Amino acid sequence: MNSFAGYQAILFDLDGTLVDTMPLHYLAYAKVLREMGLDLKQSVFMDLIGPPARQTIPLFVEAAGGICDAEMVAEVHAKKKMAFQEYLQTEKLTLLPAVGYFDLIAETQRTALVTSGNREGAQAILATLGWADRFDTIVTGDDVSQGKPHPEPYLLAAARLDVRPEKCVALEDTPNGISSAEAAGMTAIDVTDIEHVQ
Repeated sequence: MNSFAGYQAILFDLDGTLVDTMPLHYLAYAKVLREMGLDLKQSVFMDLIGPPARQTIPLFVEAAGGICDAEMVAEVHAKKKMAFQEYLQTEKLTLLPAVGYFDLIAETQRTALVTSGNREGAQAILATLGWADRFDTIVTGDDVSQGKPHPEPYLLAAARLDVRPEKCVALEDTPNGISSAEAAGMTAIDVTDIEHVQ
């Protein structure tokens, strides 16, 4: 049985769903904050990830013992993106089991990538994996004013695909992502329960 039968569009989260990039994101943030004299614990990072960087950076900084303003958010984000690019060149990306869902997509079904990450970082990951042309549209944290768990990212993807939300299924690995897709009126699949792949 095809898990996607009856759906017109399949929408994928990226980090933690298709690719295990979280260790690289953590290394990049930890490096930047360490250079500022701050110590970001990995367990704290994992608890706070999900929304776009402009929302999580103040939380990372405060959790690491710092005080954050808008100028610092911009500085941390810029340096983090450079550090992430460096790690992307030196560290091996690990594909996750949900990549198996690619084989279930019918020729008539549209696809989208819906990530909280910035566009530059997402495109770098896709280029590294040879996936630059895999998706019909890409929605990143740069494209929305409100990130997951707000429905805006998934509603924007559905609009770009010209598919009604109820005809979309979203693959996600976090409560924030699942809440975002469900609030948009979509069916959400928790890919951490990999027995769904058929």
